[in-house]
Amino acid sequence: MTQKYFCGIDFGTSNSSIAVATRAQKPQMVAVENEHITIPSAIFYPSNRAEPSFGRKAMQKYMDGEEGRLMRSLKRVLGTDLMQNGTILNGKSVKFENILAQFVKYLKNKAETQINEEIENVVMGRPVHFRDNDSKGDAEAEHQLKQVAEKAGFKEIYFQYEPIAAAYAHEESVKGEKLACVIDIGGGTSDFSIIRLGENLKHKTSRKDDILADSGVRIGGNDFDKDLSISTFMPELGLHTTYGQKNLFVPTSQYFDLSEWSKINMAYTYQNQKIIKEVLAEAHQPEKYARLQEVFVRQEGHKLLTMVENTKIKLSNQEEEIEKLNFLSGQPQINATQKMFSTAINADLSKIKNAVFECLKQAQITAEKIDLIILTGGSTEIPAVKKCAVPHISSSADFRRK
Repeated sequence: MTQKYFCGIDFGTSNSSIAVATRAQKPQMVAVENEHITIPSAIFYPSNRAEPSFGRKAMQKYMDGEEGRLMRSLKRVLGTDLMQNGTILNGKSVKFENILAQFVKYLKNKAETQINEEIENVVMGRPVHFRDNDSKGDAEAEHQLKQVAEKAGFKEIYFQYEPIAAAYAHEESVKGEKLACVIDIGGGTSDFSIIRLGENLKHKTSRKDDILADSGVRIGGNDFDKDLSISTFMPELGLHTTYGQKNLFVPTSQYFDLSEWSKINMAYTYQNQKIIKEVLAEAHQPEKYARLQEVFVRQEGHKLLTMVENTKIKLSNQEEEIEKLNFLSGQPQINATQKMFSTAINADLSKIKNAVFECLKQAQITAEKIDLIILTGGSTEIPAVKKCAVPHISSSADFRRK
């Protein structure tokens, strides 16, 4: 009799992964891109209508200048109008549901190839909140993700909050019983859970009573990219400069579109090109504003935001980073510091801090009662984020990173 396999998918805003298991076996991570067990959540659609590429290969094709369309941060369209409106690929209207399903299907195929069996059952991670303060939109986003999984070929689909999944992963090594706070700050959301973990608890059929609280906010690494882009990079493309006889500030919407992964592809419209051309004719600092036109004409928004993202990552470990935009006129140099970055993301940090204390309030405990802090998600590496997200706890608390 054929064994019945199950899989778990971490479909992330920035990166994704998949694991497989049977009832008798522990989960095993699947190599989804060469030897890698994680893959960037990205798809590249070539202009020649050839098969799309995924992950690192997709991003490399774009960076190498191959004609086509790169799509990143796919998960962030869930629960938004974009899911209904779709987009244009190679001259054809395509629903985002189909685009997301292609990516999930890629993960499914990799897992099935590894075990040489079909997989019909999946547990998909989901943020605590897809949408902030919008229960209807949140439910709709989960429904959309279920439809994506069905279109990818899954028959039985279950969901688990992402921070709870992280807690269970650590429970295998917990001695005794601990009260844990999971801090999961990913590309699109920041999620928090307070849960009792222990060697005598992990075999329970239901863990409902052990989950004391969960909260979340739609703020993540992509938002930090946007903040850093707007504050530090975009001024070199003319942001905050003026034009015309009335000394008006140049329009800002194009800068914000270029600073958000999920909006870049929708920014290259005829209307935006027309606005930029008209403003450039009256710009008071045309040498800077012309760089914005270059990015739009050559559709290099992803290249620019990749440089922003790399700067963010480097500022997690060093005080200063210098980035030279060699592909733009004048090759402007960006000098970014940790202090500048912290200031840029301050408003987002306040929202994250509020979500942490909301979680503690729900659990009806003080931060000093936490025995274990579990950090997961790339953005927890950022010093200002970690300082903000980790509540004041007793010195005896244990820290772990997933």
